[in-house]
Amino acid sequence: MKKMIRNIMICCMFFFGFSILCGTDTVEAKKMTSAEQAKNAALKKIPSATVIKMESDHDDGVLVYEIELLKAGKEHNFEYRASDGKLLQYDWEIQNPPVQNQNRKNLSKKAIQKKARGKVKKATVLSTALMYDDGRSEYKVKLSKKNKSYKLIYDAKSGKLLEYEWKLLASGSGSSGAGGKDIGLEKAKSIAQKKVPGATIVKAKRDTDDGIQVYEVELVKDGYEYEVKIDAKTGKILEFDMDD
Repeated sequence: MKKMIRNIMICCMFFFGFSILCGTDTVEAKKMTSAEQAKNAALKKIPSATVIKMESDHDDGVLVYEIELLKAGKEHNFEYRASDGKLLQYDWEIQNPPVQNQNRKNLSKKAIQKKARGKVKKATVLSTALMYDDGRSEYKVKLSKKNKSYKLIYDAKSGKLLEYEWKLLASGSGSSGAGGKDIGLEKAKSIAQKKVPGATIVKAKRDTDDGIQVYEVELVKDGYEYEVKIDAKTGKILEFDMDD
């Protein structure tokens, strides 16, 4: 009887240890240690695509892997965070789309916004701008939903979606680096909104510009886009741009 109990205990300890090891492997599998792993993750989303580019980079001090794929005349771009394998950004673009008859009347902004809301369910439309690119009339629609920002570009004549992009919005209050004090992300947002009262923030991140730690804040208001670059230590506005 004692021998049977001892054998049962040994078996239990074996399976307990095995389960811990399996759990550890699962956690480690989420990490990305090479662009090759990122490429494989991207190819799972776009099977049988041709790999155009795969490289590592640093985005605001964070190691990321950038993968570019091509399939059926559409270019796909992925950006994965190395530390946990999280997809931070994804976009696709139709290569060389045909130019519609430019004498045709443009679709209305309302019609384009309806298409954008159908593409990104329950999103908030931040701006809709008519622009011209390579002889083509296009609508650029910016939206937000939870922790993501979206950019959709439509052919203004046909309403065909030409480009689609989403990014995870930056979060957190910033941190002090080796250089000392930091105003933090929330303070930078406040400074930007004071510069453009009533505007909506669509993107905000901490970055390095010529060796200087800065916050870059992008806002929209009344069909205009604003970009404010702020010194991370002093809170001074270093650059301010407006675009329609």
